Amino acid sequence: MNIDVFLRRNEEKKEVYVKLIDMVNRVERTWQEEFTDFLTPDEQYFLNLLSNGRDIYIKYFGGKGNYERAVALISRVDVDTDFPVDIIKVSGNFKFEKLSHRDYLGALLSLGIKREKIGDINVFDDGAEIYVARELSDYIIFNLNKIKHTGVKLERIPYEIAREKAESLKEIMINVASLRMDAVISEVYNLSRSEASSLIKQGNVKVNYISNDDQSYKLDRGDIVSVKGFGRFVFNSVVRNTKSQRFVVSIKKYV
Repeated sequence: MNIDVFLRRNEEKKEVYVKLIDMVNRVERTWQEEFTDFLTPDEQYFLNLLSNGRDIYIKYFGGKGNYERAVALISRVDVDTDFPVDIIKVSGNFKFEKLSHRDYLGALLSLGIKREKIGDINVFDDGAEIYVARELSDYIIFNLNKIKHTGVKLERIPYEIAREKAESLKEIMINVASLRMDAVISEVYNLSRSEASSLIKQGNVKVNYISNDDQSYKLDRGDIVSVKGFGRFVFNSVVRNTKSQRFVVSIKKYV
C-alpha cells in the first residue's frame, strides 16, 4: 500500500500519521530511539508501512494476549529496553454496580488525560487492569478514587502478574450469495443489502484500516472490516460451498 494513498484515504487522522512520519525520519537521521504514545491498530499498521524497506526497527508493547493499543519503540538498531508503560490494577466492591470499559475510560478522561496516553483497559469481574503512560501513573493513582458510584483502589502491578486480555472475538457463521463486501456486511449486521451499500458509499467502512467505498470489493481471508456505528469483524475463512453455490463463511466479530 502506497503511503500517499493511505493518507489520502484517512484524512481524518492525517495529523497523527504525519507525526509518525516525522518521528521515523528523525530516528533515521539522529540514531536516537523514540517511543510513541499508545497507537491504535491502524496507526500501528501505518508505522509498519513506513518502516518497510528502511533500516528501522519497530517494537510494540501493549500487554498480554491480543492487545489493541500499543506503544511503539522506533530505533535504528534492534534493542531490548524497558517501555515507559505502567499497569494499574483497579479493585473495589462491584457487587452492586458493574463497571464497563466505557466507565473506566470516562473516569480517566475526566482527569484531563488524553486518550493516546491510555492503552488497553482489560475489564474483569473483580475490576480492571489499565495500561497507561508511566509519566501519568502516579497522578492517576492519587486522583482516581471513585468510578460512577463505586469507590475504587488503584495500585501499580508488575507485568508478570498482569492477566491476559479476555478473548474479544466471537465466531459466527453466515450464508451469503457472494463474497462482495456489501453482501457480507448485510449478513453480519442483519441489514438489507441497500442499507449495507449506503454505508459503504458514504465512506463508513474501512478494510484493513483503509477507507473503502467499493461495495463490490471481494473480501479475503484475514481482512479486518470496520463499519462505523456497528463495530468490527474479521473475515476468517470460507468454510464450504452449498449445493446452491452459496458460501458458508466464518466471521469473527469483536464484542
